[in-house]
Amino acid sequence: MDNALKEKLEQIKLLICDVDGVLTDGTLIYTTNGEEAKNFSVLDGVGFHMLNRLDIDLKTAWITGRECATTSYRAEKLKIDKVYNGVIRKIESYNELKEEYNIQDHEICFIGDDIIDMPLFEKVGLAVSVPNAPDYVSKHAHYITSKAGGYGAVREVIDLIISSRGNFDDAINQLLSELR
Repeated sequence: MDNALKEKLEQIKLLICDVDGVLTDGTLIYTTNGEEAKNFSVLDGVGFHMLNRLDIDLKTAWITGRECATTSYRAEKLKIDKVYNGVIRKIESYNELKEEYNIQDHEICFIGDDIIDMPLFEKVGLAVSVPNAPDYVSKHAHYITSKAGGYGAVREVIDLIISSRGNFDDAINQLLSELR
């Protein structure tokens, strides 16, 4: 990891994720009775569990433009600190999080993939896009994941955050010792 990215990652106190196209592949699935379902990556889920198990001072939040009970259910299972469902103008939720956690823009990482995410890209210390985002969105990101949204992109960022905090191998060994 280059020094500029490492410096940005070291300052992060809040990780905010968009949902559709970031935590999922963006596919919407509807049952015959109209209920919406989503595919979430297990890799990303384990990443959030890793953050919860390690002694890392990091809050988590999801801000999504689509209202969906599945999103709230998944966030609860992963112990996400704050979830904003059905929010198109994300800057208001962003400002609320900043105030609640008493943090500054440079202490926030946001992972997004579409035009409604761009106002946050302009504010945060570390703007992250996924490779399946439109080029006009990704060009505003500080970092573009190698993994696509819904296929471990968030886990990639979580691994980078963990790595920036010290020895990644030590963190992994700590988690492995709990599993043995």
